[in-house]
Amino acid sequence: MNSKERVLTSIARQVPDRIPVDFSANRATLQRLMSDFGASDYADLLGNLKVDIVDLRGVVDPTYRGPAPERVSRPNGVVENFWGMRTKTVETATGPEDCYCDFILADAETADELAEHRWPEVDWFDFADFSDRLEPWADLAIMASGPSVWQHATFLRGIENMLTDLIAAPDIVEFLMDRFTDFYVEYFDRMLSCAGGRIDILRIADDLAMQDRLMVSPGHFDGFFAPRLKKLIDMAHSHRVHVMHHSCGAVVPLIERLIDLGVDILDPIQVTATGMDPRSLKSAFGDRLCLHGAIDTQHLLPRGSPDDVSTAVRRTIDELGPDGFILSPSHVLQTDVSTANVRALYQADRS
Repeated sequence: MNSKERVLTSIARQVPDRIPVDFSANRATLQRLMSDFGASDYADLLGNLKVDIVDLRGVVDPTYRGPAPERVSRPNGVVENFWGMRTKTVETATGPEDCYCDFILADAETADELAEHRWPEVDWFDFADFSDRLEPWADLAIMASGPSVWQHATFLRGIENMLTDLIAAPDIVEFLMDRFTDFYVEYFDRMLSCAGGRIDILRIADDLAMQDRLMVSPGHFDGFFAPRLKKLIDMAHSHRVHVMHHSCGAVVPLIERLIDLGVDILDPIQVTATGMDPRSLKSAFGDRLCLHGAIDTQHLLPRGSPDDVSTAVRRTIDELGPDGFILSPSHVLQTDVSTANVRALYQADRS
């Protein structure tokens, strides 16, 4: 099997020739790994690690032609993108991390005020040669990522405000969630249409839970999240593209709802969160979901030894494989994960 066949077999909850793997790392960690593995480019790094999925974001993007700058520098090291989301590189104990800051819609009091924001349009992006630029990745499973119906709104308004708005100002929540939902449905519909069938997975990221409980109630999920997620999922399925849904944390109480909405792959299986025991998840949902992730980035990868990592990989495959499982770190690899542990993760026996 090539990588694409291996991943699609796992999504279909059948047994591939070996467990497929995925990879993602933050900017500083990626630069370190490129150097440590002697990779000439990103494709070379994925090849060295025997990764089976390529995430297109930042690798193959449509051409931006918007009237506003795609990114602009602000004072104090802040960078603002075309949405108005602002980030700043912050030095942590282990290295630099890009963090969201300066939530520019935090002070808005009405939906009318939010409407005055400069909202991007899908026509700002040119997909004309998009399919041709996917050709070098044809042997891998190709994943388009980026849509969000909730989390991206928090990057403009702030998570505390959005959670408060669910109770105190639901019209603000609905306005913001509709803006992002409508944009991403049209944007990815256009991308998938122009991709010529080359894209296999659409990854939606909206964190719904914390370490030990949900972030939003099931009732709020049903009222605010579900109908908007359904639009994205139905759009992807209309292109015969599988849907991965990412939510960190203790998301078990919402998994049945995600399945009902049509989610095909659940990410990231944060095994240290309440209720996220791999064997229990496989038993309860493994006949209806492909599971993705499960290699702990909170304790194991930053603090364990390479032998610990190799042992955990073998145990996790035993618990979640051999069908319906894609091995991956449970979060983007950050600067506290050593190259030795990355090597142990991706070179462990996956047969």
